[in-house]
Amino acid sequence: MAESAKDRILKRVNEEGHTDSYGTLLYLAAVMGLDPIALGPESSVELTAWSGHFDGLRASLLCLAMYERGIEPKKAAEVVNQHVTDAMVYLGPDGNAGEAR
Repeated sequence: MAESAKDRILKRVNEEGHTDSYGTLLYLAAVMGLDPIALGPESSVELTAWSGHFDGLRASLLCLAMYERGIEPKKAAEVVNQHVTDAMVYLGPDGNAGEAR
Protein backbone atom coordinates (compact mmCIF):
# COMPACT_ATOMS: atom_id res chain seq x y z
CA MET A 1 0.00 0.00 0.00
CA ALA A 2 1.33 3.43 -0.94
CA GLU A 3 2.01 6.04 1.71
CA SER A 4 -0.73 8.69 1.92
CA ALA A 5 -0.04 12.41 1.75
CA LYS A 6 -1.03 12.70 5.41
CA ASP A 7 1.46 9.98 6.36
CA ARG A 8 4.23 11.78 4.44
CA ILE A 9 3.40 15.08 6.14
CA LEU A 10 3.40 13.49 9.60
CA LYS A 11 6.64 11.64 8.94
CA ARG A 12 8.42 14.77 7.76
CA VAL A 13 7.43 16.95 10.70
CA ASN A 14 8.09 14.15 13.20
CA GLU A 15 11.64 13.92 11.82
CA GLU A 16 12.03 17.66 12.52
CA GLY A 17 10.96 17.25 16.15
CA HIS A 18 7.25 18.07 15.94
CA THR A 19 4.45 15.97 17.40
CA ASP A 20 1.62 14.23 15.57
CA SER A 21 -0.65 17.01 16.85
CA TYR A 22 1.35 19.58 14.89
CA GLY A 23 1.38 17.31 11.85
CA THR A 24 -2.36 16.77 11.96
CA LEU A 25 -3.04 20.51 12.18
CA LEU A 26 -0.58 21.03 9.35
CA TYR A 27 -2.40 18.46 7.23
CA LEU A 28 -5.70 20.23 7.90
CA ALA A 29 -4.16 23.58 6.94
CA ALA A 30 -2.88 22.09 3.69
CA VAL A 31 -6.26 20.55 2.86
CA MET A 32 -8.00 23.87 3.53
CA GLY A 33 -5.48 25.76 1.40
CA LEU A 34 -4.34 29.33 1.73
CA ASP A 35 -7.47 31.26 0.80
CA PRO A 36 -10.82 31.05 2.59
CA ILE A 37 -12.55 32.34 -0.56
CA ALA A 38 -11.50 29.14 -2.32
CA LEU A 39 -13.76 27.23 0.07
CA GLY A 40 -16.77 28.88 -1.58
CA PRO A 41 -18.43 30.72 1.30
CA GLU A 42 -22.05 31.57 0.54
CA SER A 43 -22.07 34.88 2.42
CA SER A 44 -19.81 37.48 3.95
CA VAL A 45 -20.66 36.07 7.37
CA GLU A 46 -19.47 32.62 6.29
CA LEU A 47 -16.32 34.15 4.77
CA THR A 48 -15.61 35.91 8.05
CA ALA A 49 -16.07 32.64 9.93
CA TRP A 50 -13.73 30.75 7.58
CA SER A 51 -11.17 33.56 7.85
CA GLY A 52 -11.29 33.17 11.63
CA HIS A 53 -10.77 29.42 11.30
CA PHE A 54 -7.74 30.02 9.08
CA ASP A 55 -6.29 32.53 11.56
CA GLY A 56 -6.87 30.19 14.50
CA LEU A 57 -5.33 27.23 12.72
CA ARG A 58 -2.25 29.25 11.79
CA ALA A 59 -1.95 30.59 15.36
CA SER A 60 -2.14 27.03 16.70
CA LEU A 61 0.61 25.90 14.35
CA LEU A 62 2.79 28.86 15.34
CA CYS A 63 2.31 28.21 19.06
CA LEU A 64 3.09 24.51 18.67
CA ALA A 65 6.18 25.25 16.56
CA MET A 66 7.49 27.67 19.18
CA TYR A 67 6.74 25.28 22.04
CA GLU A 68 7.89 22.02 20.45
CA ARG A 69 11.07 23.36 18.91
CA GLY A 70 11.83 26.20 21.32
CA ILE A 71 12.08 28.76 18.53
CA GLU A 72 11.24 32.46 18.38
CA PRO A 73 8.03 33.71 16.73
CA LYS A 74 9.69 34.95 13.53
CA LYS A 75 11.47 31.64 12.97
CA ALA A 76 8.27 29.76 13.84
CA ALA A 77 6.39 31.73 11.17
CA GLU A 78 9.03 30.81 8.59
CA VAL A 79 8.89 27.13 9.60
CA VAL A 80 5.08 27.01 9.52
CA ASN A 81 4.89 28.80 6.16
CA GLN A 82 7.37 26.35 4.64
CA HIS A 83 5.58 23.35 6.13
CA VAL A 84 2.19 24.48 4.80
CA THR A 85 3.66 25.07 1.34
CA ASP A 86 5.39 21.67 1.33
CA ALA A 87 2.28 19.90 2.64
CA MET A 88 0.19 21.41 -0.14
CA VAL A 89 2.70 20.00 -2.63
CA TYR A 90 2.21 16.55 -1.08
CA LEU A 91 -1.53 16.91 -1.68
CA GLY A 92 -1.04 17.88 -5.33
CA PRO A 93 -2.64 20.58 -7.45
CA ASP A 94 -6.16 19.26 -7.02
CA GLY A 95 -5.85 19.10 -3.23
CA ASN A 96 -6.29 15.34 -3.33
CA ALA A 97 -5.50 14.03 0.09
CA GLY A 98 -5.31 10.45 -1.14
CA GLU A 99 -2.24 8.56 -2.18
CA ALA A 100 1.10 10.32 -2.38
CA ARG A 101 2.38 11.23 -5.77
